[in-house]
This record gives sequence, C-alpha cells and structure tokens, in this order.
Amino acid sequence: MVAAVLGLKFRTQRHILRREWWRILIVVSGALWAMLVLPWSVWAANALRDQSGDVREDALVAVALVVSIGWVVVPILITGLDDTLDPGRFASFGVRARTIMPGLVIAALLTIPVAFFTAMFVLLCLSWLDAGVTTMLIAVIGALLTVASLVFGARVASMWATRVLASRRARGAALAVMLGSLALVAPLAWVLFRDGLDAVLEYDLVVLLDQLALTPLGAGMAAPSAALAGDTWGAVWRLAMMVTWVIVLLGAWRANIDYSLVHPRFRGAGTRRRDDSIVGAGERQWFANRPAWSRLSPIAATVRARLLRYWFSDPRYLANMLGVLTFPVVFFVVVMPIAGLDARWSFLAPVMLAASIGWGRHNDIAYDSSALWLDVVSGRIGADVMRGRMSAVMAWALPATALGCLAVVLWSGLWAIGLALLAACVGVLGLTLGISALSSVVVPYRVPAPGENPLGAEVGSVGAGLVAQLASSAATVVVLPLVLLPLVLALTVDPRWAWLAAVAGLILGPVAYLIGVSSAGRLYDARSGKLLASVT
Repeated sequence: MVAAVLGLKFRTQRHILRREWWRILIVVSGALWAMLVLPWSVWAANALRDQSGDVREDALVAVALVVSIGWVVVPILITGLDDTLDPGRFASFGVRARTIMPGLVIAALLTIPVAFFTAMFVLLCLSWLDAGVTTMLIAVIGALLTVASLVFGARVASMWATRVLASRRARGAALAVMLGSLALVAPLAWVLFRDGLDAVLEYDLVVLLDQLALTPLGAGMAAPSAALAGDTWGAVWRLAMMVTWVIVLLGAWRANIDYSLVHPRFRGAGTRRRDDSIVGAGERQWFANRPAWSRLSPIAATVRARLLRYWFSDPRYLANMLGVLTFPVVFFVVVMPIAGLDARWSFLAPVMLAASIGWGRHNDIAYDSSALWLDVVSGRIGADVMRGRMSAVMAWALPATALGCLAVVLWSGLWAIGLALLAACVGVLGLTLGISALSSVVVPYRVPAPGENPLGAEVGSVGAGLVAQLASSAATVVVLPLVLLPLVLALTVDPRWAWLAAVAGLILGPVAYLIGVSSAGRLYDARSGKLLASVT
C-alpha cells in the first residue's frame, strides 16, 4: 500500500507539472533560494562553534521555536497543506487508517520543505563538531526528531483547525481559546513597550529559551548542550521526550485520518430558524427602513442576507476572516515593540486591517460556486449580485475597521488625527473592495468547495490564483497612496494635512467602491459562462 500511495502522489505531481509549466519555475526558484540559504547555515554553525554551550543552546532553541511557529501558522492562515493525498479522498475505497498511514507518513516526509529544513538543522548541528562524536550524534538525532515533530505537528494543526472551523460548538470554544491567548500575549506586548527590545532580549528572552529547552519545542536542540556539560541523563531524557512527542503527534494524526475516512466532508450542524425564508422578518424591516438612495433591491438584499449567513457559519469564510484579523494584531503586538516603533506607527494596524479585508475578496465569487448557477440562470442580475455581495462584506468590515481605529487612537492619544485615520481607512476599504469586485469577475480561480477542507489548496488552481493575487495587489499598490499619502503627511509633517486625508478618504473610497461594483456587475453578466467554467 505504501508503493500505491507514493505512486499516486508522484503521478499526480508529475501530471500537474506537465499541465502547469509555471510550477517548474516555482520549484527551480525554491531550489535556488535553498542553495543561497543553506551556506548561511554553515556560516552560523561556524560562528556558534566559538561560543559557549549555553549560547549555542539558546540560539538553536530560538531557531527551532521560530520554525515551529511557521510550520503551524503558515498552513492554517495561508494555503493549507497539499491535499493531493487528503485522507477524505480515500473514504470511498473502504480502506482503514492503518493501511494507508505508512504511505501518508512517508509521502509527508518526502517533500521539498522537509528536505530543506532537515538539511538546515543538520548543518546547524555542525556547531557541536568540536564537542566529540557522541555529542555530535546526539545533536543530529535531536535535529531529525525536531524535523519529524514539525511535519507531524503541521498535519495535526491543519486537520484540527479544519474540524474546529466546521463545528459551531468547536468554533465557540476556539474563539474562547483565541481570546485567552490574546490575554496571555497582552502582558508580553506591555513588557516590550515598557522595557524595550534590548532589555527583553537580555533578560526575559533568555529565561524563555531556557524553559523551552525543557519542552518538546526545544528539547531536541538542547540535548547536545546537556551532553557537553556531562549531563548524560539530561541528554537522554530530552531525546526520550522528543521520541514520545513524535509518537503522540503521529497518533493524533492517525486519529484525524480515522475520522476523515468516515467523515470525508467536514460540515457544520447548521442553525435552527423560525423563518424559512432567506431574508428574515427583521432583515426585511431593516431594508425597508433604509433611505431610498441607499436601499438595496430585493435581489441584492437576498444575496446580502445569503452572504451574511456565510460569513458567520461557513468555515471557508471564517478562515478568511481569521486571516485578515490576525496580521494587524501581530503587527501591533509583536512587530511594533520588537522594532521599537513610536506611537504613530500604530496607525498602520487599522489601515492593514481595511486593506487586507478588501484585498482578500479578490476571488469572492468563487467561494459561492454552488449558488452561482442559480444567480446566472436567474437573468442579467449581475449588478444586484455584486452589490449584495460587497454590501455583506461592508456589514462587518466597517464596524471592525472603526473599532480598530478607535482602539489605536485611544492607545496613542493622537486625537487630532483620529478622524483622518478613520476616513483613510474608509477610503482604503472602498478602494480595495472596488478592485476586488472587478478581480473576482475578471480572474476567478477555483477554491475549496462548500464542505471541503477550508484550509486546503485546490489542486490545479495555484497558477490562476497567483495571477489574480498579483493583479489585485498591483492595482492596490497603485491606488492606495491616493488616500494614504495625506495621512502620512499629517503624521510626519503637519497635522493640518489631516483635513485633506479626511476629504480624500471619504470621497475616493465610496466613489471607487461604487464604480468597481457597478463595473463588476456589467462584467458579471457578460462573463457568466466563463465564470461557471472557471470556478466549478
């Protein structure tokens, strides 16, 4: 069965490379990047060789920590794992987890990222070369166990995240955990802002790394230091901890595979509704009470109501929402205190939030592929469809952006520029949503279908995805200075520029939004057949 699984994986990859030649360029570029990075690993190992055992241990544990975070976070927030061998695809064959597990494990280890990080960690182990053969052997074993924990941990994290996003109860528990995590991160941010990066690196970081060396995150890289100090038992129990951790992760992965084989599609439990219509009574009343100039048509209101339900129940939309909310928080909590940036830089956080929300909808239509058929056969209603879709995004994006602006102004105390910040963020949101509305019609690409892994990468869609993302990114970079430049001048030159920033944001944003949505509606009707072919 191992040969069958590996053959399936390699044949699939070969066919993809033959069909999409640009993937070869990505592989070659990655290989060139690895060839440039790996010599630096040799240089770092030589530099560490002249340091004491404690310094070498702290440096290697820090590298393991950063890489571990990347292996867990990147698959969840960006593209997910390669789902060529998604266990759910084997459900119809009636195989058991113990049958396909060896093949999946070997296939997971035979990838380019695993080869690169294995080489990097082994090269870093050269820093223990002068400590004797035994210490060097312990270092290599610890490095290999660390790489194995990275691979299996990434699989477990991605599959658990998928299941969490698919269950209403699990999503509630995950939200509570996220809030608790933010509560734990807040003291760290406060210490960084209070003491500065130098003091944290000199005292707190050393203590943190020493504690991580006693956990599976850093035990494998800290074992040779214990052997060098003559603590044989310390080296043995650290390696034993790593072996146990790898076995635990492997067991958790197998448990998820068992679940996938009998639950091939992760679906939420739905919600109980008293009103069986798409637009509820309260929503109809809300639309009726709006001013005539801003009132949506019945079709647009129906699409808006449908999309709002997606945004708060569909795991794919929730994963997108999680991604756009994470990066501004990371910038404010981590990047700003580490880089020692002053309070004015905090204004970038809500701007990043607005830009990421708007840019993230560059493929908005593809996520509604199951309803796209109904919209297309209903006639030439493209303008109403796009207006309803973008209105649903605005329904939660505007309040989230406004709260972000308020929080930043309260923290920084720069009240004189607060209105300019809010107006600039409105402008950024309007510009990016207008661009995304056009992009989602002009260059759509396939995404995971409803019920599939929301964190998986749709096979065969990466090329079109790169084109769409590059096109929307280029357009965003060109137009954003129109509303951000006056805000930057208000922060750096003269606060009186804030008035121009407010006017530019409140005018250009809504105008770009209306033009983009209306143009996208016309293109939607003209390209309806191509849209169906592109996203289904």
